[in-house]
Amino acid sequence: MTTGREDYPDYDALWHLVSMGVRTPDHKPNGWAYGRKDKRRTRVAIIDTSVAVKHPNLAPAINKDLALDLFTAPLGCFAYRAPDAKLGDLGLCTDTHVAEGLPGITEILTRLIDRTSHGSRAWPERLQPCVGEEFSNHGTAIAGLVGARPARVKAVRPVDDEGDAEIPLPYVGVDPHCEIVPISTNFDPDPEVLIVAFLYADLIDADVVLLPRNIPDPARTVPEIAGREIGGVSLAEATAPAATTPEEARLWAELAELIVNVSLKRPVVCAAGNAGEENGIYPANLASDHNGIISVGAMNAKGYLAGFSASQNITVMGPSGDAEVFDRTQVRLDTRRHDYDPIGVPEPNENHKYSHYDVISTDVPGIHGYSDSPYASREPEQGLREFGSYFCSFGGTSAASALVAGYLSLGFSAGALGARSDGLEAKSWLLRHCAMVADGDESYAYPAWGGTCSFPDR
Repeated sequence: MTTGREDYPDYDALWHLVSMGVRTPDHKPNGWAYGRKDKRRTRVAIIDTSVAVKHPNLAPAINKDLALDLFTAPLGCFAYRAPDAKLGDLGLCTDTHVAEGLPGITEILTRLIDRTSHGSRAWPERLQPCVGEEFSNHGTAIAGLVGARPARVKAVRPVDDEGDAEIPLPYVGVDPHCEIVPISTNFDPDPEVLIVAFLYADLIDADVVLLPRNIPDPARTVPEIAGREIGGVSLAEATAPAATTPEEARLWAELAELIVNVSLKRPVVCAAGNAGEENGIYPANLASDHNGIISVGAMNAKGYLAGFSASQNITVMGPSGDAEVFDRTQVRLDTRRHDYDPIGVPEPNENHKYSHYDVISTDVPGIHGYSDSPYASREPEQGLREFGSYFCSFGGTSAASALVAGYLSLGFSAGALGARSDGLEAKSWLLRHCAMVADGDESYAYPAWGGTCSFPDR
């Protein structure tokens, strides 16, 4: 006997900003304004997939001159410059010390500085950048949560019969004053690509580094198995996707130290994982009181730990959607789902904790992205043909980590956080500007601008 009616109530698409106290219920800034004393834009480096840089809500936020694509080549491609263009002075901070004591990374840093020096080619010879819209789903959603701006776009038929009307896109990220530098990577189990990504984030002097994904280090992805053996073989080695050479093992170990070193200079915000992992995924599981790594779990719109979220070794929780759970530890089901059947659902259960609220973010316009278009062709170069595909439902600790990174960025942009604050100072500021939210016997830090947070689906 199914009882779900699929009668989901509407909700505010920007509830996550109101929940963190960043915006008032009518979407105005909640007691903050741009106030950096050094007058520069807060720079957020996002290590993820590429971003749909032409999205109207994102175009003003993206620094295309600094955007680096590491999917193409180990030392990167400046994909939004002409292929035969030569680099000028990128203003890099090349006197960095994050590679000290790390010989493999020092050698890579030397090559990266040479690669990004004045007069270098924007694109490696005979290589095409991999930043197409078909690659850009995740990065586009992440960037929107961090720093999207409201926009107005001229409509093109058939959206509007008049053809000349402007369509408002009133979407906004946590910090609409920031600057986003996408550092796009592949997902190969190769330490060098991630080493270059973190080195570059340091060279461009990012205020905040965001990694809304895991790193496939064979020894650290699930660190609990590293010291266990089966039949005399290390379990970590046996479950690795490919054999690790001694050189790769050394670079993986140096990468872990590099991430910590970078985090001491600026906060490194990491997603904690979506499968309830013990202590979070790597490198979120490196977070400690002695570094600036921030491990972010997810809390739903009712103020409960999201059904998928890691819960241990979490620095803060961020807003996100939810997931159903049916296992030996918890039963949490969506009773509004059209095929929900109460028969067989044990009592007691925690169905009351489930929230249907999703986080809404920017999406690749047109046929690609999480929300596709009713039109088979790509969006026109100019104007808006339809707006449904411009936005999507997004979630997981990826969304939560993006919102926390945006929150830190807003701290810098509003002048609440000192412009030269290092990773430990920024992490301390974040924790001081959180409220403690109880879920059963556990309490979690949750961003609370102005000292208060709220949960609209309570």
